[in-house]
Amino acid sequence: MKYLGIDVSKSTSRYVILDNDGEKASKPFTLNNDQNAFTQLLERLKELHLRPENLLVGIEATGIWWENLYCFLTEQKINVIVLNPHQTNKFREALRLKAKTDDIDAYVIAGLLRSGEYAASYIPEETIQILREIVKLRHQLVTNRQGFERQTQALLGLLFPEYEKTAIKNPFSVASLAILKAYPTAKHLAEAKPKNIEKIVRHIKGNNFNITEIQTLIETAKNSIYSGRAKDARGMNLNILLTHVETLHHSIAQLDQRINDILSPQNPDDAQSFPGANLLTIPGVSPKTLAAILSVVGANGNAYPDGKNFIGYIGFFPKIYESGETKRDNVISKRGPNYIRRALYIAAVAGLKHNTEFKALYNRKISQGKPAKQALICVAKKLAHLCLSMLKSGESYNPSRVFMPV
Repeated sequence: MKYLGIDVSKSTSRYVILDNDGEKASKPFTLNNDQNAFTQLLERLKELHLRPENLLVGIEATGIWWENLYCFLTEQKINVIVLNPHQTNKFREALRLKAKTDDIDAYVIAGLLRSGEYAASYIPEETIQILREIVKLRHQLVTNRQGFERQTQALLGLLFPEYEKTAIKNPFSVASLAILKAYPTAKHLAEAKPKNIEKIVRHIKGNNFNITEIQTLIETAKNSIYSGRAKDARGMNLNILLTHVETLHHSIAQLDQRINDILSPQNPDDAQSFPGANLLTIPGVSPKTLAAILSVVGANGNAYPDGKNFIGYIGFFPKIYESGETKRDNVISKRGPNYIRRALYIAAVAGLKHNTEFKALYNRKISQGKPAKQALICVAKKLAHLCLSMLKSGESYNPSRVFMPV
């Protein structure tokens, strides 16, 4: 058996081949990441008499550059193992290799394969990969939107401190957005005519502005404490921030619709004709939560053997540090992707409203002296275990099998 370690970068890849004795079976080589180079790789393997059944290939899952080479090699029926960078870093430390070069990285990957002490990373099927890409982007856009919303509210608190007492107290509603983009400061609103604002909101669906509220808005603006300093520049800044919020809102809605399209019955006669349908029987679990869970554990939960491994990947466990008399406060490790922790945490919050069993668990943890946030994390961990178990079993939610009577 030969072991091929590949260190992939954006434009090139470094290849190192080891034999069973850990010796280099050929001189390390570098190839570009393009179709011609992929073909050259196959020719090079043939020249070295390396047949697919006698070859094990390892690629480190850093960034996104490994995926195209991985797909090419697997299409050639070559056995490829995708390795988590954490594994390779620990193996490098065990080998006492302090330097980090492309040659060393490829050598470490090949050596880890030869040791047999590796764990292959989960490579999702197409539908799950689609959900993963959508969920990751959605999480980033939601985070960006929240940042822009905070900046908007801070700036609006200067430009129109009294806005919270008016009809535009929610500056991110459709009607309020339209008004503020046209009249971004109290000074601009004070000069507006009621009929012009009425014209702006008249054709907005769901608008409930009436002429009295509009007149009150203008009067409040006239009596605002805003000094008017740099009103045009600051107004332009507010307009840009509001545009970003609006654009992100539409983009997130587009991603949500795509999630709903994937996680909806493909066959009207079969309500379970999409991955993880049984998880939606859990009160508090929405399609967005389901999409986040599936993107990590797969359609059948086959990415993790048990809930303990799943929780370890998520990072829902405390970091404990004790050395002599030194003890640090236990905090959540936060390993793994942020988006799955956020999805489970939000689902736990929703579960308190819609799921009596989760509410009882939360109250029990509070009675044991845990702070509210820690109690919610306990609920989120329980939900993670439950979701993985249900994906593996395919059964619907049955609280009597999950929660022991107290």
